[in-house]
Amino acid sequence: MGTIFEYMDYRDYLRSLFEQRKADHPFYSYRLFSQKAGFKSPNFLKLVVDGKRNLTKESVYRVAKAFGLNKSESDYLENLVFLNQSRTLDEKNLYLSRILRYRIKCDPKLLESSEYEYYSQWYHPVICELVTAIDFREDYRKLGATVIPAITAAEAEKSVALLLKLGFIMRREGKSYSRTSASFTTGPQVRSVAVANYHKAMMRLASESIDRFSAGERDITSVTVTVSDETCRMIREKLQRVRRELLELAEADRDAQRVVQLNLQLFPLSIRLPRGEGEQ
Repeated sequence: MGTIFEYMDYRDYLRSLFEQRKADHPFYSYRLFSQKAGFKSPNFLKLVVDGKRNLTKESVYRVAKAFGLNKSESDYLENLVFLNQSRTLDEKNLYLSRILRYRIKCDPKLLESSEYEYYSQWYHPVICELVTAIDFREDYRKLGATVIPAITAAEAEKSVALLLKLGFIMRREGKSYSRTSASFTTGPQVRSVAVANYHKAMMRLASESIDRFSAGERDITSVTVTVSDETCRMIREKLQRVRRELLELAEADRDAQRVVQLNLQLFPLSIRLPRGEGEQ
């Protein structure tokens, strides 16, 4: 089943660990586990792995002790539990950063920390576009100044190094770069937190663009409407189609002059209304 450091879902890990103990010792049971861990409920662990009950800091300690986990394994389990049960992005970032430190120590070949960093810094996708569009000749101060808002030469250089490490760009003859078709292979937990960081940063930049650019250089509009769940689903699908069409337009452009960001956002502004409340 591998080590705990290969898991990103604590319920999957506990399920696999229990099944392994059961295979090694046929007499092993959920009741026996509860007795060793000091839980009153004989099926406590089954409720946890089935997603019907969460773990607390105290119950994590009991589970770890009952399974004989060492200090590092216990710490990893605790952070994994809190990551999976976190509600805010700040909390998820805290626990995920701790988890990635354990995983990279366990297997230095893992790229997850680099992939997490890619989305955690808003300017990495921008640099990825710029280095293939301009010949900056390794002048990272110039490259950083091309970004709005500007980043430092050190940040620009580090960004290029990250893009090369991830295989998103490759160095051609001379000092120019080209894009590759590389994509992420990281798990959903890392990807979801990293992408959330990216969207949060881009929404902040969108807000700042109101003061940073004239109305002729940006387009910011919004609508507030009352819709059914079905209409909301149709709107989301339409936005997805529009996004694909815009990507096709950009890919067909052979005279690109600047990097732009388009945010498509749809989110609730009220609780779900009882049926009939929205009717006039």
